[in-house]
Amino acid sequence: MDEEDASPRLNKHQLLSIEKSLFELARKQKSQAIPVDLPVPAFWSSVGQLLQHLEADLAETIRDRGMTAEAQLKSRRLGTIRTCVSDLTRLRLNAFTQHAVLSNLLKSPQGDAMSMSASFQSLDWERHDPSERAYHSGIGHLVEKYKHEVSWNALLRGSSVEIPGPSKAGGHEPLTEFVEQEETVSQQTPAVDDTPDSSNWEDPEFDEEDRIRQIDAFPGRATGAASPAPPPEPTPEESGLRRILILQDLTEPIITENGSEITLTAGDVESCPAPIADNLIAAGLAEPAPL
Repeated sequence: MDEEDASPRLNKHQLLSIEKSLFELARKQKSQAIPVDLPVPAFWSSVGQLLQHLEADLAETIRDRGMTAEAQLKSRRLGTIRTCVSDLTRLRLNAFTQHAVLSNLLKSPQGDAMSMSASFQSLDWERHDPSERAYHSGIGHLVEKYKHEVSWNALLRGSSVEIPGPSKAGGHEPLTEFVEQEETVSQQTPAVDDTPDSSNWEDPEFDEEDRIRQIDAFPGRATGAASPAPPPEPTPEESGLRRILILQDLTEPIITENGSEITLTAGDVESCPAPIADNLIAAGLAEPAPL
């Protein structure tokens, strides 16, 4: 005997209540990420009785009066309920899947729920269908299998194998030992001053007349005097260019006198030939931007 035969038969008023509860449950589940409690025990078997009742009523109407407007209305009602059942099943399975995955991933490596977030809501299985609980449990087993295959706990918390410290014979020494050794060496090694002793410096005998003759022989060699500053570069205005700020994008490039194209975009600062710059300023597409 299946579950539907084991459940009590519902009268017309109870079936109408189940139909209303079905649409209300679908509306609530659509806005919730966790599975919503079922309104009555054995809810899905009651929905099954509702569909059987409507199918029998539709078949009787068609047999007695044909495919009349009343039969079409009952057929549309039956289709609407079946669509609601499909949508509700999809929403609830998604919610059970997400809940099963999160509840499993939030467990501690020992398997308890001590590390679960306080905001994570557990399920009251008395308010859900047994088949839904079996589905939830199956998802949890799949998550456990996945975590085992990818070594999930080790990825998050590292390996439990203790890594031995470095030995004096072969491994690297701690950083503090390097610092201490460096300080010891610096204290034992006397400082060496590479600066030449100015007291031992002897001025070479160099006559001033010899210096003047050397300057005349090599006029390009530096004599210690400051070099003349390079001539200043001509400004854009002196070279026939004007510096402007582009206010609007130009859809077509501008062709200069030498035939090159300039694409101007709003916000750019360009140095353009004076006639072009004057025309752009006059058209309101640019404004002067002198240095």
